[in-house]
Amino acid sequence: MNLPNPLRSDEWPQSIRLMAWATLASVALVAIMAGLGVVTTLISAQGPLLYALAGGWLLAALADAPIDWLVARGWRRTRAALLVWIAGAVPVIVIAIELAIAFAQSLGGIIAGPEPTSAEVGAMVERLSALLSSIGLTVDLVPLATTVILAIREVATSLQSNIAAIAAGAIGALGPLILAIGIGIILSANPAHLDSVDQLATRSRVRSAQRSRKILEEIIARFIGRHVALGFVYGVIVYVGATIAGADGLLAAVLGGIVMAIPSIGQGAAVLPPLALAIFAAGPYVLPGSVVIIVGWLLCATQLAPRLMNGVLHLSGTTVFIAGSIGGLVGGVLGAIFALPVVAAVAAIRRDESPIRTTNTKRTTKIKRR
Repeated sequence: MNLPNPLRSDEWPQSIRLMAWATLASVALVAIMAGLGVVTTLISAQGPLLYALAGGWLLAALADAPIDWLVARGWRRTRAALLVWIAGAVPVIVIAIELAIAFAQSLGGIIAGPEPTSAEVGAMVERLSALLSSIGLTVDLVPLATTVILAIREVATSLQSNIAAIAAGAIGALGPLILAIGIGIILSANPAHLDSVDQLATRSRVRSAQRSRKILEEIIARFIGRHVALGFVYGVIVYVGATIAGADGLLAAVLGGIVMAIPSIGQGAAVLPPLALAIFAAGPYVLPGSVVIIVGWLLCATQLAPRLMNGVLHLSGTTVFIAGSIGGLVGGVLGAIFALPVVAAVAAIRRDESPIRTTNTKRTTKIKRR
């Protein structure tokens, strides 16, 4: 019996060859999955460091425009970077302190106050019940409002009982945050560091890599910056509405503005925190204040947000939906947030490279004709 040479696959029977290829493919797939598992484990283990690096790069990208504006007017790069970072840090620190004080006061008031009676809950929803009755809807809102108030009190009590764990988590997050701020300041003062990374990554196409990175940084900076502007506008509206309703205007404005500023997933839920605070305050003008909050939310989410984003992404609605969905499935919340600017940057880079390729093709054609 003549056996085929095991080192020459062309002498094997077709069935044996198919089985060999299937075995090799299975082994390769297992090896790839094992390698991905190892890479995922390493990335998750270095998560805080990677988040700090990415956060520092994003902060530097956001600060790049005002720093360049000051440099163009004769400022030294280091002095301009320090001014921009200090000007951005002071309001954040002040708002964070005021928010912590307002949150502590509101949380203590919710827990320390006595549980509202049915008559007090009825007074809270009296105007809303009258409004529903005026359009022919008779609904007993007291049980629903009581359930909501008790749920809010339960959540507040849980937060207060776990305040030590929350503080420990916040302190644990300060390390990567401080590192991200330090990296951002260094990159803002010394942008040549990223150019050196481009040179190491792509030795033969340094200019192309630098141009692509600049496009990506510009789109991400504008994307995040316009969401911050959207959150600020909504926060001002919420402050007015919550103040009218008799609630803590600063707390409602900051919570609503922060949620509204979250890209891709924040616009839908931004109405809930300030509206809950307004309703729970049970002031004499809770209904008009709630109307201001709801109308402002609708205008910001349906009118202002699309107008701000259309000038940044330049993507179709289908592309936005697919990119956001895939980004959310692959990378969770961060994937859903940054999938859109990354896809928009890739599209912009391709549009930017098309004229260059066309010019090179025409030059090559002319040379061949000669």
